[in-house]
Amino acid sequence: MASPPEDQKNPAALSILQDSGPPEGSTDYTTVVLLHGFAWHSGIFAKLVPLAHAHNARVVLVNRRDYPGATPFSPEERSLLSAIATESASSPESDAAAADAHAQLEPFMRSRAREVSDLLARLVHDANIPKSQREANKGGLVLVGWSFGTVWMTAFLAHAPALHAGEGEGEVDLTQYLRRVVLLDPPYHVLGFPPPPDPYNPLFDSSIAPADRARAFAHWVSGYFVHHTDALDSTSASPSERERPAAAALERRAYLPSPPPTLSTLTPDEVARALYPSPGAPGGSDALLLAGGMRSGTFATLRDEALAVPADEGLRAVEVRHVWCDRSVWETTWTSWNLRWMFEEARQKSERLREVTWVKLQGANHFVHWDEPERILVALLTDSVEKY
Repeated sequence: MASPPEDQKNPAALSILQDSGPPEGSTDYTTVVLLHGFAWHSGIFAKLVPLAHAHNARVVLVNRRDYPGATPFSPEERSLLSAIATESASSPESDAAAADAHAQLEPFMRSRAREVSDLLARLVHDANIPKSQREANKGGLVLVGWSFGTVWMTAFLAHAPALHAGEGEGEVDLTQYLRRVVLLDPPYHVLGFPPPPDPYNPLFDSSIAPADRARAFAHWVSGYFVHHTDALDSTSASPSERERPAAAALERRAYLPSPPPTLSTLTPDEVARALYPSPGAPGGSDALLLAGGMRSGTFATLRDEALAVPADEGLRAVEVRHVWCDRSVWETTWTSWNLRWMFEEARQKSERLREVTWVKLQGANHFVHWDEPERILVALLTDSVEKY
């Protein structure tokens, strides 16, 4: 297993936690770059690294700002997030407050998108990444954001600093390398979709003692659920006709006893190598961004801009893929249905959206990369997909 290049061991805006290195002798390998979710950093993807070379792939695990190895947010950035979250919470029904928060978060997320593109440019420049061969489904970069990390993907696509990144001799035209951007099992709120009735989450369950809620949440979010959505009609014209039965088909609370919740199977050492709770704790940067992004409508705006047809031909050639695990927590199944409705409504109105491909992983849960690492690696690399 290769170590990160020397210049990548130092803290950077985004930090490379682990890198499988290129498969020996390959000139057309695919580099999969993964960004983690909320509180669980990219150590949770560690099982993919030893599988990479067998699939002619290089796997690069990346930690976001405020997570181990990456640059902490500055006092000014933290103050901004705190002010946005506070204003949004104190005036939840105020259009003016939402608009103000949105105006402040837009440049903040543009900067996050720039950090992603600069990291990719550094990889291409320093590591001699093969160019994309889209027709052959080889080479290039596959960029993946899991769960809350999906916000970085929509920001990246929306703001598109992806075209020319880096500076001076390190400037790179990423359209020659970027093959695919993957939204990996995102919950509905990070794409700005409204919740269904009774949006259950153990963190807010008053019947659970406050001291026990974090543990209950860990089991719940990594459980296996059976949702009854197969017979639902995604083409119903009326929102009420489609949303009520879809919401009723979601299992919100009761996960299966077997397989057990993924996080209940991790050893303390495995948890220590992947969990970093402070950004997700009250007042943490992820917690503040989640609150402000939802209430201000910023996440919805990023979604709409990310799924709009790009003006740039090079960016239009980049595939956007949604990977959905159908036994995941209800929040991600609700995302899948909202995306279907969004594309169906656009067709009915003769509006164009960016084409999105999707892969449904039957029987998989939100932590598929831990329970079935080879399966998710194949899903990220495969060219066998369906389309919205």
